[in-house]
Amino acid sequence: MKRSKILLSLALALYSVLGYSQLIHHEINAKLDIPDNKITVVDQVTIPAKVAADQGSISFLLNKNLDLKISSGSVALKPSDGKGSDQLYKEYALQVGDFAGDLKITFEYSGVINDQIEEGAEAVARGFSETSGIIADVGVYLGGSTYWLPSFAEPLFTFNLDVTLPAGWNVVSQGKRTINDEMDGLQLVRYESPNPDEEAYLIAAQFTEYEQMAGNIAVQAFLRTPDEELANRYIGVTSGYLKMYESLLGPYPYTKFALVENFWETGYGMPSFTLLGERVIRLPFILYTSYPHELLHNWWGNSVYVDMQSGNWCEGITAYMADHLMKEQQGQGAEYRQTTLQKFTDYVNSENDFPLVDFRSRNNSAEEAIGYGKCLMMNHMLRKEVGDKLFTEAYRDFYEKHKFTIASYHDIQSSFEAVSGLKLQAFFDQWTLRKGAPDLELENLQVVNDGDIYQLTFTLKQVQQSDPFFINVPVAVYFEDSVKLEHIGFDKKQQDFVFSYQNKPVRLEVDPQFDVFRRLDKSEVPPALSQLYGSTDGVIILPAKSSYLEDYRQMAETWQKSQVAQGKNLEIITDADVSQLPVNNSVWVLGFENKFAGSFPVTNDYAVFLGDEYIAKIDELSQNGSLVFVIPNPNDNAFTYGFVATTVQAAIPGLARLLPHYGKYSYLGFEGDRPNNVLKGAFPALKSPLHQNILYDGRVISSSAKLEPTPPLITQ
Repeated sequence: MKRSKILLSLALALYSVLGYSQLIHHEINAKLDIPDNKITVVDQVTIPAKVAADQGSISFLLNKNLDLKISSGSVALKPSDGKGSDQLYKEYALQVGDFAGDLKITFEYSGVINDQIEEGAEAVARGFSETSGIIADVGVYLGGSTYWLPSFAEPLFTFNLDVTLPAGWNVVSQGKRTINDEMDGLQLVRYESPNPDEEAYLIAAQFTEYEQMAGNIAVQAFLRTPDEELANRYIGVTSGYLKMYESLLGPYPYTKFALVENFWETGYGMPSFTLLGERVIRLPFILYTSYPHELLHNWWGNSVYVDMQSGNWCEGITAYMADHLMKEQQGQGAEYRQTTLQKFTDYVNSENDFPLVDFRSRNNSAEEAIGYGKCLMMNHMLRKEVGDKLFTEAYRDFYEKHKFTIASYHDIQSSFEAVSGLKLQAFFDQWTLRKGAPDLELENLQVVNDGDIYQLTFTLKQVQQSDPFFINVPVAVYFEDSVKLEHIGFDKKQQDFVFSYQNKPVRLEVDPQFDVFRRLDKSEVPPALSQLYGSTDGVIILPAKSSYLEDYRQMAETWQKSQVAQGKNLEIITDADVSQLPVNNSVWVLGFENKFAGSFPVTNDYAVFLGDEYIAKIDELSQNGSLVFVIPNPNDNAFTYGFVATTVQAAIPGLARLLPHYGKYSYLGFEGDRPNNVLKGAFPALKSPLHQNILYDGRVISSSAKLEPTPPLITQ
């Protein structure tokens, strides 16, 4: 979901009280002058009488580069007081005179919109550049962040859009396309969007269009370069996703869904279409990760809208029902949740933590770990609390009640309480209003044999500085040939538990499938790049004698800017400046020529787990390629060491750009200038303090049992 428009302060209940007919309506006629980066608009705005009544003036925002005039007998344009002049938009006010019925105003304006695409320092880890709006030879992007339409305080509106632009160009917007004709060297396109919207999009380029019907839904692909095979792949999987999500949540809310290829790298989901970058859409895994995520946003965020003032709930549930579900269907749900918890552990600290109700949008890795990850885990725990059937029924109820309205966490809670009969105020308060997370320790594990009964006792602690959380913790008790999953309620700083069994327990694992939102111990997870990017303080050591020194320096400075933008520190030095690796810090070592490169031997402790093929590939890439390793600081595993080196000088800018996207990996290998990833993986987590064997006569008894993965919420 692309959330860019500022929601202003009028009551968000307006729509639910007054209905569609009482929403502001825009009848837009836009002409695009592509060579001059210019737009000319006539926007006939209808403000319902009940909205306009009793307002001496009506204020709105418009892009400050657009020259405006209005025509209406009932209103006059008041001079601007200058507010917003330092922003992209300018604030205006309309003096309202006497009028009968709905207030109709014609806005006429034109101007240049050409905000160049840039990647800010905070966006490095996200990998996406941004623009507020652009009209250029390569394409057109206009959305809420452009303020290309008068933006009133009411958060929802309807619109129809007529666009005139050069022949050979095409337009994508939300709603249904009703006209697409060429006439006198011009293309005439009309979209009608009768459902409430938060913002209006105008996307244009010289697209090649593909379409197939999935029932009564038009599945489309708009590609900048003709590629029927690529289009068919996306159109093919879309039908399956639509069927799956309709059976899970209810009818798809629009008449089309379109894949639209953008002219810069984006991952946006808009009502009835997704805007993906030209590199992104050609990555084979996107069909099963980002693509279903953006499609699902048509239920969450792009038809049930978000009350941003009380927290953005939609990214977490979308990630849970898309990204997590795809992995769960492959039997990898636990691994996905482990990675989610690892991101929170690595990126979120006491300085940048905040409660879910304060999440608006993702601007850095910490915000993503909270707004996406914590909310995802909250939904997973809620599912465990009520069961799969009621979880699904509650979200169907929420969707049915709030489609095309603005909804909050409170509305989700109301649906769950209505469907389940449970009182969930304490659950939602704990996970949406509190920051922080439980941090668990296991102690005093022992078994006492009393005749035919084995009495298992252990202590769980919550060792975070804050007050204890109430959590339902799964505990796996292993026997020699079986395993039993217990569930314990835990709401104290320290609590003892006792279980009795007829069979001999041989091993205990606390939260073995990562079902509880919590901070992970470093020993529970493999060393990973996210630990370096998440560190609040770090050092990059450059190879002073390398012929690639300046290239590595540029890489280091790119990462440094990203860290500083997030309030972190990253010092850049050379290996000539220090005699040994810092022991109380996270450290990057760059370059094969770095005198500390030997601290990362390819035949390290992990090689035995990865085999000869891994060793051979490492040897090959060390001679002609690029390598990345992450290992724990041997003196203090609270810190992490990272190594990045290449024999391909031209690959260094690409590595600087790509590596933030590989945060969960311990080792990576790349080939070529681009560079292309050919090796990736995570070293094993060698020992979890929450997993303990039970000794009998000083020896370990092994178990042949394994926990089965949780069945998916729905099968595809």
